[in-house]
Amino acid sequence: MCCTQALAQQQSDAGRVIVAAAKPQPYFIWPDDLHAYKGEYYLSNGKRMYINRIANHLYAQVGKQQEKEIVAIGENMFESVDRSMTLNIVISRQGYVSGSIVYPNEDLPDKPLAYASLMTR
Repeated sequence: MCCTQALAQQQSDAGRVIVAAAKPQPYFIWPDDLHAYKGEYYLSNGKRMYINRIANHLYAQVGKQQEKEIVAIGENMFESVDRSMTLNIVISRQGYVSGSIVYPNEDLPDKPLAYASLMTR
């Protein structure tokens, strides 16, 4: 029976083509502008996110999770290098913050991703 299932799986996959996702193209941000993103952010789910800057690199950490390097992939858009976290951070000229984050959910293993809005910093 096990061999029959394996053969059926091979046959059903015969017409499928798997294409790897392209790596995100970096979006240029002047190094002097990176400091605007550094700081502590309050999330709508009660957690806090911290963004640190080391040289010309940004690192984001949600709660007690492991810190992840993030890179700009578009205007106001960031993604972790390991592609597990996506951020949208909009900072107005007056300093108000809005946006959202999708990140690995370590609190609920049956729901692998968590979503939160950025509230303030």
